[in-house]
Amino acid sequence: MNQAIQILDGFTYISAKETLKIDFMEVGQLLACYICGASEEELASLYKSKQFEIEEIIELKLEQGKLNLDGEIWITVEEISAY
Repeated sequence: MNQAIQILDGFTYISAKETLKIDFMEVGQLLACYICGASEEELASLYKSKQFEIEEIIELKLEQGKLNLDGEIWITVEEISAY
């Protein structure tokens, strides 16, 4: 785990958004990352196999200021696969 962010254990599938939600903390602030672009089962499998890559992508997006107005980061399956 890197020092800049802390990924909280586990994930939640949000059926209304068809996304996997990962909670993380940056400098004591609780934020959310959503991963979209696949079925619930595919997203869960992707998270389990690419957890560290997802953390690196989250950190990169934070450095680039890619939080939306709701304080969320959105990542597609394609971004993770290409990383």
